[in-house]
Amino acid sequence: MTAQTRSTRSLVAAVLMLTLGVLALGGAVIAVKLRPDPLPTTYVQRTLQQWRDAVAEDPESAVAHTGFGLALLDAGEKEQAAEEFEEAVRLDDRSWMAAFQLGVLTTSEDPERAIDLLARAARFAPKSNKVAPLVAEGDALLSLEDYEQARRVFRRAIVDAPFILEAHQGLGEALEALGDAEGALAQYEEALRFDPENQELLQAVDRVGATA
Repeated sequence: MTAQTRSTRSLVAAVLMLTLGVLALGGAVIAVKLRPDPLPTTYVQRTLQQWRDAVAEDPESAVAHTGFGLALLDAGEKEQAAEEFEEAVRLDDRSWMAAFQLGVLTTSEDPERAIDLLARAARFAPKSNKVAPLVAEGDALLSLEDYEQARRVFRRAIVDAPFILEAHQGLGEALEALGDAEGALAQYEEALRFDPENQELLQAVDRVGATA
């Protein structure tokens, strides 16, 4: 007899004892589950359950915690997601996706730590994936008004992926803050190539173009 069979039969016996007790007390109704919870029906629910099971099966796996964190993000559970990313980073400091997501989640409340996490993510990410943490790191540096370092980070992002609008826009903002109107204008115009109707970029071009 398997453990599952023993568990099911014990549950049935318990339900029978409860039913007899209810009848003796005058017919009150007690609802007892004879079946497990329904299987998840939506994609988000199924994904959450799959990664929750993966963490339960191997709680020392940074990959499992990262996957669970991403599923929680998809479900809108940011605080729980951050906890999973924290655990993934603790288990493996080369877990770039967890460091990236945690950096993004903590940028507003702790930008200095976010910059450290995003820099780590960029260091360990595959070359084709470095641009996302680099752009996020550049944005965090802009928020701290560290424009020189932001300039260097956005330039690295452009070297890795010259077709990313946000990298050119970020570099333009850093250069504008540093007083390089001509360089900023060139970056804003480059960014406009990828989104010619972007109102924020059009305003930036008008603003900087008047002084370049």
